[in-house]
Amino acid sequence: MTEKTSTRKTSNKPSTPQGTLKAHAKRIAHEADHHGHYPPEPPAPDELVAFTRVSTLIAVTMLQVTLSMRDIRLLAGQRNVGMTVAVPDASWVTPVTRALSKTRPWADTYKRSGGSKVSDKPENGSDAAGEALSGGSSILGVSTDPVRYLPAALVSSADVRIVLDAPSLRVIRKVIRLVTGQRRVGRMGPDIVQGLSADEIAACIRRDDTARSCVRRLEAASRSKRAPVADLADVPLLQDCHGYGEAGAWGLRLVSAIEDVRAGRRSLSSVEDKNIVLSGEAGVGKTTFARSLAKSLQMPLLATSVSSWFSQTNGYLNDICRKIDEVFQQAASQGAVLLLDECDSIPNRATCDPRHREYWVSLVSHLLMTLDGAVSGAASKIIVIGATNFPERLDEALVRPGRLNRIVHIGRPDDAALAGIMRQHLKDDLSGEDLGPLAAIGSGATGAQAAGWVRGARMAAAAAGRRMVADDLLSEIAPPETRSHESILATARHEAAHCVSVEGLSVGTIHSVSIVAQGPFAGKTLSRLRDATSLGAAELDALVVSTLCGRAADEHWGKATSGAAGGPASDLAAATALVAGKHGSYGLGTSLVYRGDRRQALALLDDPAFLRIVHSDLDALYARAREFVRTHEAAIDAVAARLVVRRVLGGDAVRSIIAAHPPARTLGNPDRLGGIHA
Repeated sequence: MTEKTSTRKTSNKPSTPQGTLKAHAKRIAHEADHHGHYPPEPPAPDELVAFTRVSTLIAVTMLQVTLSMRDIRLLAGQRNVGMTVAVPDASWVTPVTRALSKTRPWADTYKRSGGSKVSDKPENGSDAAGEALSGGSSILGVSTDPVRYLPAALVSSADVRIVLDAPSLRVIRKVIRLVTGQRRVGRMGPDIVQGLSADEIAACIRRDDTARSCVRRLEAASRSKRAPVADLADVPLLQDCHGYGEAGAWGLRLVSAIEDVRAGRRSLSSVEDKNIVLSGEAGVGKTTFARSLAKSLQMPLLATSVSSWFSQTNGYLNDICRKIDEVFQQAASQGAVLLLDECDSIPNRATCDPRHREYWVSLVSHLLMTLDGAVSGAASKIIVIGATNFPERLDEALVRPGRLNRIVHIGRPDDAALAGIMRQHLKDDLSGEDLGPLAAIGSGATGAQAAGWVRGARMAAAAAGRRMVADDLLSEIAPPETRSHESILATARHEAAHCVSVEGLSVGTIHSVSIVAQGPFAGKTLSRLRDATSLGAAELDALVVSTLCGRAADEHWGKATSGAAGGPASDLAAATALVAGKHGSYGLGTSLVYRGDRRQALALLDDPAFLRIVHSDLDALYARAREFVRTHEAAIDAVAARLVVRRVLGGDAVRSIIAAHPPARTLGNPDRLGGIHA
């Protein structure tokens, strides 16, 4: 049965302002659609519906549910009125203007969506609007962003200011009832009009059709228009992610700000820093960051790329511009996080090829205007994140404040972040396993590589028909072992001697040790050491002894080799530099004279007298290192034996082995120091 406003006339109750607006809006919408050609007799309400465009009916209903009682009284009674309306997107400018065009005589009407860089400016028409208002005329302005595009005099002095959201389910339900004459509309999903423009919604709601058919048509149209929304079910929240540095801190601030907006503690327009460009090499997690941010914000994620704009069109300028508009409209209608991948493919207008300059300048300018409309103003509800491997290629206008604001770099994760990334991807596998040593082996890898290691390890375990073990992951991270057993054992004893001496001499605390060959190093011991700028003579000597214990172990179980010497990062080079610094830089030797920094102190070895001092000290400290290895032979050999089997050990495992193999006798126990031995 048709919902008719004429039924109000049979009631003994006086009509309300809302009811008056509803009936009057139908009448004026009809009149506006016919450009002043009125029928001989005033049409009945159902006839008004029949003659009125559906898009106008939708706009009328949107206004009806948005206007306050005060707004309605002003529009109905005040002699002259200034009114501004912010609409969801450019497609609503004309229908809303049409719906309001006969509510009262407007001396001038401004319809602006930012499409013209020349005319859609606050200063354009401001003097005329001001004179009209001061002269007693009424002025209407409808725009996607009134502050940015409408005449400044109108915006600042408007009597009625309203912001229209995209049509709600309540609005769509009412319009379907009006157009079809059916009371039962049926169930509608919350996203039934997402991604649809005003004309597209109107095209789905048809006269002489059933309400259910209109709903199905809207659902199908919305599905076809919406970009695929990323499935975020398995994505970690941003607070649980690792290795994002400044980008992670920015994201967490944004999440907190949006939570405040939803709680009513601040306005959305006060959140200024909500659009950025993420830069970084492939694999550092730019897309993963956007996914985690969207999940943390409880917003959908729409991902697009510049290359997709061309692949989905024929490449003509108008088609590309329409595609850009469509992408931003989809994001706006869904209130989404929009990821613009490969944004460096948008050429820099200052450096683009002169042969195609006109094409690219027009395209970039259109993108910038669209971006302005999408991210500016109080009605903007989307967050835009650009992603690029080449930030130096970006047009400067793209990343200025007010658009994508700035570039935030994401680097490769450090070892702690790498361990956290592996833990995220492992989920319940290897629970309780210390991943720090494995991360140390894979140091310098990207997050994508870490995820790949976990996938490979999981596949290997599945192929073997068992649960994953640490060796599965190690096999993915480390290259296969090709050295002889004797060489592996010698490397293990060398690194074990470093471990036991760092702990035994209280030089520092072992973090991890491995015998996985990496670059020029046959193995590596990582320890947390004390600040070298505050060492006493005894602490510095202990550090040198610990550094030389690897070479002492080589000699104890075989012979000293060039493996502990030769390069500037070798044990012997590090020990020599420390002793030279002790006597020439730190004032901890036989003289207080400062003769330069450590690098300059090494140069002093050309002085025979200085060389004798350093040589004598090194000999004495190396004798202490050999004695330490002899005294702690059992612990060193036990750590080495475990290393041969496991290839990598964490600090707790090393300390447990040391505790089970006490030394024959102990040396001094200077304060803790720190360093890395290889």
